[in-house]
Amino acid sequence: MQRRTRLALATVMAALLATAAGAVAAGNYAEVGYTDGMEAPPIAGEERAIRFSLLQHGVTPVDHGQVTITATTPGSAPVTVEATSLGGGDWAATVTFATAGDWQLRVLHSEFETPPAMAVSVAEASVAWPAPLLPITAIGLAAIALLAAAAITVRRVSRPPVPSTEPSTR
Repeated sequence: MQRRTRLALATVMAALLATAAGAVAAGNYAEVGYTDGMEAPPIAGEERAIRFSLLQHGVTPVDHGQVTITATTPGSAPVTVEATSLGGGDWAATVTFATAGDWQLRVLHSEFETPPAMAVSVAEASVAWPAPLLPITAIGLAAIALLAAAAITVRRVSRPPVPSTEPSTR
């Protein structure tokens, strides 16, 4: 009889511990939802402002604790930036992806477990003319074209007449 009582007590204790551990683990999870800055692929070398929501159990806004975004890719040093709380479970951080390629982006919280990293493809930086130089370049090209046209016109006008080798019919 004592053996059955001990076995029953051990089973109840194990069940209580498992339930308590599950409740503790369930309370330490927060969902991440990207709300702005991830619509288009980031571009290598440019700063990207990223906004996201952090919700405990996907419901309760999380506005406390230390939150960081870490971006990693093979062959480059990890990029970690601190996020700023905007209130209502919304957070913001500015990340600069150093190189183009496939990166892993993860939000980390000091108290809550967060989802695994998500894949982000970072695009090559395109070479573009700085906007202020475009009008100056257009004016310069137009001036060169006008000078070339004027030089051709002056050359044609200043050329002496060529004597004819045909006999005159006078």
